[in-house]
Amino acid sequence: MKHKKKIIIPFVILLVLFLIILNKDILRFTYDTPRQRTFVPEVDEKRDYIVNGPVTLKPGSYELSLDLTVEGNDNGVFLVDGDDNFIFYKDIPNGTINPVYPFEISGSTKQVRIGIRYDSGSAIVSLERVKITAEHILYRESLLRHLMISILIVLFAVWLFLRLYYPSILWKLFPPFAKPENELTLLCLILLTAAVSYPVLNGKVYIHGDDMFFHVTRIKGLADSLKAGYFPVRDQLYWLNNYGYGVGYFYPDVFLYFPALLVLLGFNLLTAYNIFLILCTFFSIVSIWYASLRITNNRTSAAASAIFIACAAYRLNTIYYRAAVGEVQAAMFYPLIVLGLYELFHDHTEKWPVFAAGFLGILCCHLISLSIAVVLTALFLLTQLRKILKDRRIFISLMKSVLTVIAIDAFFLLPMLEQSLTNPELKINQVMTGDAQFNVTNYAIPFDNLFIRFKPWSGIWQADSTYPGWSMLLVLLLGIMVWKKREWLVKTADFILLFSIPLILAVTRLFPWQWGIFLPFVSRIQFAYRMLLPVTVLMSLSGGIYFAALTENRKQYIWLFVLLVFCFFSTANPILLESVRNRTVEKRMFVMQDNRVSGAEYLPPDFDESFPGKNMDTVRLAESDIPLTITAHKRQKLGFSFTYEIPENSGEVHFSVPLVYYTGFRGTLTAEDGTVLHPVITWDDMGLVSLANEGYSSGTVAILYQKTPVQWIGECITFLSISAVFLRKRTVVEYGK
Repeated sequence: MKHKKKIIIPFVILLVLFLIILNKDILRFTYDTPRQRTFVPEVDEKRDYIVNGPVTLKPGSYELSLDLTVEGNDNGVFLVDGDDNFIFYKDIPNGTINPVYPFEISGSTKQVRIGIRYDSGSAIVSLERVKITAEHILYRESLLRHLMISILIVLFAVWLFLRLYYPSILWKLFPPFAKPENELTLLCLILLTAAVSYPVLNGKVYIHGDDMFFHVTRIKGLADSLKAGYFPVRDQLYWLNNYGYGVGYFYPDVFLYFPALLVLLGFNLLTAYNIFLILCTFFSIVSIWYASLRITNNRTSAAASAIFIACAAYRLNTIYYRAAVGEVQAAMFYPLIVLGLYELFHDHTEKWPVFAAGFLGILCCHLISLSIAVVLTALFLLTQLRKILKDRRIFISLMKSVLTVIAIDAFFLLPMLEQSLTNPELKINQVMTGDAQFNVTNYAIPFDNLFIRFKPWSGIWQADSTYPGWSMLLVLLLGIMVWKKREWLVKTADFILLFSIPLILAVTRLFPWQWGIFLPFVSRIQFAYRMLLPVTVLMSLSGGIYFAALTENRKQYIWLFVLLVFCFFSTANPILLESVRNRTVEKRMFVMQDNRVSGAEYLPPDFDESFPGKNMDTVRLAESDIPLTITAHKRQKLGFSFTYEIPENSGEVHFSVPLVYYTGFRGTLTAEDGTVLHPVITWDDMGLVSLANEGYSSGTVAILYQKTPVQWIGECITFLSISAVFLRKRTVVEYGK
């Protein structure tokens, strides 16, 4: 005991020294972003160009560094604040390369933008990078980030100390880990997660996935909107020069609040994204491990299922190639749906909340995966129709699950329905109704892909590069090897596998998908190969059962290691290596682009994504022949105000305000005589917010996004439903005591 007490002091000293070293850069500020922009006489006019978005700077001394080359005279660099007042201007002499300019921010905090003054006479100005640094200024984001990291380090250090010297205290705090097998299992799951996540463990790089920019921008939009005070976030800030993008109405983002909060805590956007991917991988592995353990009561089966899903080619494909973050999240919940169905049809109907939790989780992250889950579950229920009709408890439990999921997710479902009905011009309505067409060639995978070990990724023809991998073929082989064993668990695995095989064939071009183009489901899921994710989950569960049956009464830890080596090197590692070699980009090269809206499904059909960057904060008139003077304007959050003048006797005219229209905007018009009106807010021919002047030739218009009654009702239903769930759980626990 005395020896243990002597260890405490040096342990604390080492921890403090480590924290000091870790936090030595807490007063360092860095804004660093590529700005690949070249000004040439043939293209660019002689004028001032803003080259970056606003950067918030506190009072203090800074240094502006530019990766810049100049050929010609009369060019310059400047900084302006939020009111377009010059903070400084410097001439850039001919032949300048990579200049550095010190500057001061005095008074209050300012939002600054960097600009280039270009003389198009004969000059060529090439800008590669913009960097602002300071060494002795404390920012809230830096403080929060360092504080959070330090807390995590301290917690880990305390856990390590207790585990080494006072394990009884640790086990008293966390009873499940008093069992060595539980502790070992957690460690193995963490190591397995790290093994298949190594491309994103390097903090200086990111993996360029096809849809990565879209989802990273969603995180950025959530963070900016939360900072502005919006919750839940539906119409997101940042997008389209802060015109707003209603992605949150139709694309569930419940779990993306976590990386958004990391951004608000000062973490780099890409770091938050990578952390989120790693956590999704971890919980996907934990989820199938838990489901397999509950079904089989066999740790070997659970471990094997975890290895299969961790190394599954399609799951890794969604992370590193497609960056399909919705499907990445859905992988965490498919196992719960399977487990829930297992419980319902094995006389445990009281465990229907597991089934409901699986569907609720998918509904909170990806509607396309939800569509697939609903269809596949319906197909399974058809095979069990006789049992459902015979045992009414199953039917009642299914209905409880459906109603619970709808009630808890009402905060999302009701506003989505409202937007679809009141804003029919949005592109997403075509997709939701099945009117959108698909590319048959890129819809399903070639049949030969079922047998390949690895295929390099083609971002254009994704179906050609999608495959289940050899680890899934191993499941088929294991099923054949234990064919003669007739234990009920093996029969369960056989049923799961037989259910999966037609689905695998359905994702290939053998299936005549083009015949069903009129079905909403076909166009709604966009690609047939998306069904590979639930199929992979099903086959991983059956593979775990087969593996446990085959290695029964043998040294299962050794065989699990052999399974891991095979699955990792045959299926996972080729994808991971391809990602590192050909899709890795340094973080400092990452450039956010607010006009990258992917398929633009949540915009009006005639909206031009490049328009906000050109139009900026300009208010236009639909009646273009009438002169309009804007004497003042201001953009604030999801709102815009301006003071206008038009000629007398112009009558009623219609303003186009630089905000994308979604149901929920409200506006007031205050005339010169003090009259306050509430014009009807609608959309113009492009999809921007539009309203009439009500005949007044001058006045002030203020427009702001507000929650609708439908949104309030949805949120109240969600709150009451969650409260009822917790109260029910508490009542059951107390009654059990």
